[in-house]
Amino acid sequence: MQMRPVPRNIDKPNRTPEYAVTFLFAYYMTLFLFSKALVALLVGAIATYIMYKVTLDKPEGLAMRLAYRHVKFGKMRPSPKHAPRLEI
Repeated sequence: MQMRPVPRNIDKPNRTPEYAVTFLFAYYMTLFLFSKALVALLVGAIATYIMYKVTLDKPEGLAMRLAYRHVKFGKMRPSPKHAPRLEI
């Protein structure tokens, strides 16, 4: 019985979750604010394109690092400014 060759890029990191979150956040916020589906679709596509251009040569997970440093999530403790990296 022969083993199948494994593709070299099977564990290659990608940015699909970051793009999906960007699109969905922009889409639903625009839909909530203006109640126009076509405008929300356009804003979501533009936001995804901007996210693509901003993170083109950056390491994976840039959006989560920025959110961890600069966004306060509800009544949680404020993010430390001196944190060198995202730690869980």
